[in-house]
Amino acid sequence: MLLALAGGPRAAGGEFTLTKSVWGDVIVSTDATVAGKALTPASPDQPVYYLGRSLGRKLGSIPGDHEPDKQKLTDFVAATLARQGYLGARRGAHEPSLFLVVQWGYLEPGTEDLHWFLGYDARQDVAAPTFPGHLGPEIWRRSFRSREIETILQDSQEAIYGIIVTAFDYQSADTARPIVYWQTRIGLPANGKSMAEALPTMLVAAGPAIGHRSDKPVLVDADLAREGRVQLGELQILDIVNDLPAPNATGGEKK
Repeated sequence: MLLALAGGPRAAGGEFTLTKSVWGDVIVSTDATVAGKALTPASPDQPVYYLGRSLGRKLGSIPGDHEPDKQKLTDFVAATLARQGYLGARRGAHEPSLFLVVQWGYLEPGTEDLHWFLGYDARQDVAAPTFPGHLGPEIWRRSFRSREIETILQDSQEAIYGIIVTAFDYQSADTARPIVYWQTRIGLPANGKSMAEALPTMLVAAGPAIGHRSDKPVLVDADLAREGRVQLGELQILDIVNDLPAPNATGGEKK
């Protein structure tokens, strides 16, 4: 389940400490449906209220990896969303318009799914292969690739940690045909890191881009995010929606 925060940064609760390192860029890619494009993205001045569910680690794992506590990371997700204007709904005060599903984990390198996850679009790649599996004149255009494309192609050859946040229309969330609004996917190479330290860093870096559709993936410096220190406030359970059917879209998995 996703929990809404009650209390500020000085309230008691778990915390993650982010320390200095050299990690490179977090890749943030957000897709939106036609219905989602019509929405006004949340902001602190124009908050959007939600209920939701945390599925935890659903994207895979590495044997022996140090994984985060599911509840603490769920709390951290809720805190990150709150700073962007996504606030927990309260019955009778603020009714929810979104149902958010969050999942995270590890993705294998060198797969087409990883290209999609990181937001690769061949139409934006000046050096995309003309004939897959064969070298052509596009090889001479590789030096003109954008930094975003170069980063995606490089990172897709490695294992990555990933986070998915999917937004559904709340009213349709527990029906057989839930309406998907948008999906934000966050990726960072897993080499030399643990899941427990990487996922909070990724969330801090990606926070302002969550739910904001862009024409191309966004790169955010993970090392700047790791310079901060974030404390979590006390939590209040507002609502749970159980046993949702699987959506007919690329949204989060339901179980």
